[in-house]
Amino acid sequence: MIEKIRQHTFEPGAMSIIQMGEELIGNPETAINELVKNAYDADAQKCRVYFYYDQNPELSFAIITDDGNGMNETILFGEWLQPSVSSKRKMGAKSEIYKRNYLGSKGIGRLAAMAAGKVITVITKKADDSEYNWITVDRESFKEETLLSDIHFPGDKIKNYLELFSDINILSTRNIRKNDVLSNTLKDNQLDRFNKGTIIVIENLDETVLTIIRDDFLEKRESVEFSLQDTKFYKSLATLITPLNISPEIQKEMLNEGIINQTIRVAELDNNFNVFFGINILPDQNEKEIDWVKIESIPILKAFNYRVFGKVRIDGTVIGKLIYDRLDNDTKVENFEINREVIFTQNIKTKTDVGEFYFDIRIYDIGEPDNLAKLAEKSGLKSVSSFRDAFKRFQGLRVAKNGFGVKPYGEEFVDWIELSKERVQNPGHNVNTNQILGYVFFFSPKNDKLEEKTNREGFTENTAFFEVREILKAIFKNVGSRRYNYRLLHSLGRTLKSKHERPDFNHYLYVLSQTSNLEQIRTYSQKFMEDVSTSMDNLEESLTFSERLASLGTGIELVYHEMAQPISQLRTTEASLDLKKDKIQYRYQEPFLLDIASLEHSAEVLTQLRESLQPAIGRTRKKKFKPYQTFIKVCSLYKSDFETANIKPLADSYSQDIEIISQEYAFWISFLNIVNNAVYWIKKSEKPGNIQFTFEQQSIVISNNGPLIRQDIIDYIFEYGVTTKQEKYATGLGLAFTRSVLGKIGWEITAENRINGPAFILKEASNE
Repeated sequence: MIEKIRQHTFEPGAMSIIQMGEELIGNPETAINELVKNAYDADAQKCRVYFYYDQNPELSFAIITDDGNGMNETILFGEWLQPSVSSKRKMGAKSEIYKRNYLGSKGIGRLAAMAAGKVITVITKKADDSEYNWITVDRESFKEETLLSDIHFPGDKIKNYLELFSDINILSTRNIRKNDVLSNTLKDNQLDRFNKGTIIVIENLDETVLTIIRDDFLEKRESVEFSLQDTKFYKSLATLITPLNISPEIQKEMLNEGIINQTIRVAELDNNFNVFFGINILPDQNEKEIDWVKIESIPILKAFNYRVFGKVRIDGTVIGKLIYDRLDNDTKVENFEINREVIFTQNIKTKTDVGEFYFDIRIYDIGEPDNLAKLAEKSGLKSVSSFRDAFKRFQGLRVAKNGFGVKPYGEEFVDWIELSKERVQNPGHNVNTNQILGYVFFFSPKNDKLEEKTNREGFTENTAFFEVREILKAIFKNVGSRRYNYRLLHSLGRTLKSKHERPDFNHYLYVLSQTSNLEQIRTYSQKFMEDVSTSMDNLEESLTFSERLASLGTGIELVYHEMAQPISQLRTTEASLDLKKDKIQYRYQEPFLLDIASLEHSAEVLTQLRESLQPAIGRTRKKKFKPYQTFIKVCSLYKSDFETANIKPLADSYSQDIEIISQEYAFWISFLNIVNNAVYWIKKSEKPGNIQFTFEQQSIVISNNGPLIRQDIIDYIFEYGVTTKQEKYATGLGLAFTRSVLGKIGWEITAENRINGPAFILKEASNE
């Protein structure tokens, strides 16, 4: 028997540092961002990032400096050398001075610099230290096939840290060549001393960094279109810090609107955090002095066509405001609400994993030149092209956690909530990523189940993340539907008078042959292409609509005919059991009789259901019938809803006896859709209701006492796709179907709001 089992420990290989640093955070922009976030966590108010480019990579370098708390020798030569160990992970941990919510807690951000260059030197000092603490790490040393404990690198205290880059003995110990430009840059720009803070010097920049600089600066800096704001490192830093500035503004607006009761601060004390950027190859700058450029927040364009902002409660309910500002003198504001049951159709929980969070999304109709001109003017830009350029730089839905941007959300080609997919499936009702500019805001500790991936490229795809995505999909679907209704109401984007009008190609060719003015040809061609696009969209809608109609009719006939046999068998079985009931022993007779009664009731319900479907069969034949009886058959299909929601069908005796000669199928379809909508909205009102059938001046009127129809869309509710229902699969098909089938038999339908509720009026179309 073994008296004591041996215990063992891991001995990580040297390559593990490379895997955690250079390989894990392989994007140079992300690596620099991590160092800036470390400065913020250290209570810095100012962080500066500088790149020096040289054709010889060994002479290139980067400097990241901050005025934060710095590190004493215990921290630098202790915790800093322990990857994945971090005091920031302690519950409720905050920064020392400003009590900031920590941005980094993985314990590997300190290795991020390895993705940017070969040799990294950290120089740091706390306010009460008399000397600077420094350490140099050469990433190449970790590529040896040896244990991590066998790798050693220099670090110590020093009075004048310029000696690290000029003293021959220290350079030899650091295993790097002397770089006079680096020493002079530090000295000439007052970076050779500081009271507290940290300087990170990255020598011998990685080829990926040099490539980015060449692409962004050397090839473009002489171009009239060159903009520092469009370069990758600047833009990445701007994306990182933007939420820190705009979040308080948006929260203040939500506070004023009563959406939230109090604002959330990322720090307990007022604090500023600014980032500055410099590079040696910007034109027109002093050769020795760094021309520091403050990183400005990405501007949230004040101009927009539609804007939705608000919060998502902890249970998943969405509340907020929707602003329409598409047309001059037609700005309006609506309440914006989505019930959690609409978003989470399955496994509805009392609380979401993600917790409460905020959003602010602006949407633009970018396909219409006249609108772009207005947007450019409202944004204070000189031209449409200027607006396009500005919008393209910042478009997308970005994400912020504790005031800082989270990559890669919002970046080009990152469609993380699948808007493009929804847009392709139903163009009119959905927006694309290139039509939006917005932010989603998360904060600690309420949203801490959203965890950033170790490589800092997005959140871990856990339950909280999937909840966020489903909620945002529902928000965009709801906004898309409202935007579609609004555009339809104001005939926006529809250049054709009729949905089925075809563009005249012969006339187009004639116009082209009659003019030589290139600008006129372009303008006319653009208008013609819009007509063609609209015509194609309408054709696609019509085909989809026709397919659904055909499927519905076929399905009804199939159900009607297939129900006959099982109903007959149930009747036969019930009769057979009834004949045998007297042969059952007395003690079993009562439950046996109950079973027979239940069977009889079920057969009767199915028979009534089949009879209710009968008007949908033989739809091409005219006959005499009572519309009220058809109405009652439709109501019987909703028997369960009528009982649970306390809804009653009403009609006077005169209306019950009226007969007409027509195709009953069309009225059955019409009543079905009208009653279905009435039941839906009465149930939403959560109060007893009624659906009334009457004849008024040769017209059939079906009214209810549910909520009124929104006045701005009442004339458009029979258009395909128009709906105000919040459910995920609401299509706006039913009333469009109703108008279509009535039109084919010479009837028409309208809607109006009356004192007691909405009413639908069916009457024969005028021959005039």
